[in-house]
Order: sequence, then structure tokens, then C-alpha cells
Amino acid sequence: MTSVPKISTHLLVSLLAVLALATALSSTASAANYTAGSYPTTATGESARGNDVFTTEGGKVECSSHYKGTLSAASSTLTVVPTYTNCRAFGFLEASVSMNGCDYLFKSPTGSSDSYTAAVAIKCTAPVGIIITAATCQVNLGEQSPTGSVAITNETAAGDIKVKANVTGIEYDVLQDGFGCPFSGTGLKTGGTYVQGNAVTFDSTNGAKVDVG
Repeated sequence: MTSVPKISTHLLVSLLAVLALATALSSTASAANYTAGSYPTTATGESARGNDVFTTEGGKVECSSHYKGTLSAASSTLTVVPTYTNCRAFGFLEASVSMNGCDYLFKSPTGSSDSYTAAVAIKCTAPVGIIITAATCQVNLGEQSPTGSVAITNETAAGDIKVKANVTGIEYDVLQDGFGCPFSGTGLKTGGTYVQGNAVTFDSTNGAKVDVG
């Protein structure tokens, strides 16, 4: 009969310590919640034109951006309502962005030590999506869950949280491709991106600090 080798006490203790450390590390990087000092609390952020860039096959769409997120309780998700003004498309056309009841849903954040990432979805309450219009060009962004994410950092000095988007794999439907438009025809396109050059600071409007944890 083959004998089973014995594990020394020191080795067993070492193995248990490694397992405990792995469990602790896994716990610190687990899913977190969006929270506030009191409820309900609204946090807002502003971004100048040129910082938030939606890139299509025809070029870039850039706007001045205003974001608002409201928490009625600690939550694993956060709905962010954007408003876009002063828009420019493809470097030379004035443009407008109509949200039509669509918002951004920040999904459950993961991370640790005040640094997190979260996937993002576009959620719409009506069949029509986000409509971007520039002269004879028109694009529709419908409800979807693109790839990429937002990086979220808890702030200890200025602001509550900082958010920086790097969202990829966005689908968009070119509805109009008129004279002077830089698209290669109408129809569904893929590979759009939404990237922020600098992180956007969100501050609570009532002094009840918003953070992730």
C-alpha cells in the first residue's frame, strides 16, 4: 500500500497564510456600491468642448457636456443624465445632440483603494435613441452595452469622485449621409468610441459626499 506523504506543520501554516492573503486580495477587489453621505443626493460634473470626444468613421463629434447623477440610496448602479451643448462635428459643422430620454448607466464598479472601473450601458425609455444632427448628416445611437469602461476615483480633496470614460465598440446608425457628410453611406456602423481626455469631477449639490466603496 502506497503511503501518503505527510505535510509538515510549517508548510501547512504557510499554505493557509497564502490562502488567507488571496482571499483578502479578492475581497478588496470585489464589487462596490455608489454611496452618498445622505439621501437623496445629486452629483454634477462639467466638461469643456474637446474633452469628451465621440469618434465615428466620419470623424469626431465634440460638445460641452453636463452630467447629473442622483442617488436615493446606496446602489450597485448609477444613472447619469447627460446634456450636450455647443457641439461641433467632423471639425467644421455645428451639431446638436438630442438625448430623447436616453441616459448612461454606470454598472457595478469593481476595484479597491478608491480606484474603480465600471462598464457603461446606454439606456433609453423610447424607441428612438440619441440623435446627433450636423447639417445633412444624422446619426442615431440606440440602447446598447458597448465595451470599454469608465475609471472612477474617490477624491479626498477637491470634488467627490472623478470619472474618465474610455468606452469602445459603440454601434451607431447613420440615418442621413447628405452632401458634404464624411460617411461612406447610411446604415448600421460599429467601432465608435467615447473617450474623455481628462477626468471629469463630480460634486454633490447638497454637500453630502458621493463616493464608491
